[in-house]
Amino acid sequence: MSAGNTVESLIALADRLRATSAPIQDRLELVSGCDGLPWLAHVPAATESCISILAQSDAATRSMPCEVGISSMEVPSALATFRRWWPESFIAMGDPGQPDPREPLKPGIVQWRFDGVNASPALAPPSTAGAAAIAAHFAGLPWEPPPLIYDAAAPLADVAVEDLLASMVHPPPMPAGRWDRLPGLWERYIQAWCCLGLLHHQREQPWSTSTRRQMLVELAYGVEDWTTEAALYALVAAAWVDPACRSDVAALVGERFLMMRAAAETRPVTIGVSVAQLAFMTPQMPREIRRRAWEVTAAHQKWPGNDNPLPDESPAPPPPRRSLLGRLRRR
Repeated sequence: MSAGNTVESLIALADRLRATSAPIQDRLELVSGCDGLPWLAHVPAATESCISILAQSDAATRSMPCEVGISSMEVPSALATFRRWWPESFIAMGDPGQPDPREPLKPGIVQWRFDGVNASPALAPPSTAGAAAIAAHFAGLPWEPPPLIYDAAAPLADVAVEDLLASMVHPPPMPAGRWDRLPGLWERYIQAWCCLGLLHHQREQPWSTSTRRQMLVELAYGVEDWTTEAALYALVAAAWVDPACRSDVAALVGERFLMMRAAAETRPVTIGVSVAQLAFMTPQMPREIRRRAWEVTAAHQKWPGNDNPLPDESPAPPPPRRSLLGRLRRR
């Protein structure tokens, strides 16, 4: 985050971007202001121990059988990723703890089924065409601030909802190159893009009663998983681009964050920091919840890069407009 920027000033700049007559200049300012920040400039890396084991292994090692012991259950997407990367592996896990992360917090879409602590996809694989369309659309695109990434995801409205949901638990094959340098990153980006695709379905429906809101809420309040983060991110992106839904999204994201913080008092929550980051960057998040989110994120990294965890509730004025040449030099 650039010096002098706050979440409020970046949201104000995003609001100006929607109405400005000079979108290129404001776009440069927004991208620069969000540079380096989780969810605003990139999808944060996974933190599960099984993913850390993958990152420390090589292809030759992963071709051999192995047995891994994990003290507590980790999220289904992380474990599924481990098994895809290390096919001849056996993972022994401890008790999931309470509240049980396998139990959805609200009824709705079921993406994972459990046999004890072992999860498997509850959905059939996506169609070949749908999976290919998702992978081809996003593989070469940069991750940008919410209003820009929302626009970039618009073509995913043409992908069937069933394929978007299925691709979150059956990710398309990972292309060679940069994605194999950090295990789990391909899957996490795929899930985020799929949730952004859901956000573009039936956009003509009023937000409060829309199918897109219902699907994202069901995912966000489903079993604890990377898909929880992806769905929450899509809700936050909706709030960045549509002021009319901000109070609703703040309530949804804030409640989910507080539930996760309560769970973290009795068991490990590997996605807790990421969810706190999402809560902090949510427009109109209540002051006390934003303070608690700041406390979680500040203990792990410099996000949000803000010395004042309790900003004023009133929207910050957008930063002063500078010349295009000055903006380019700043980058």
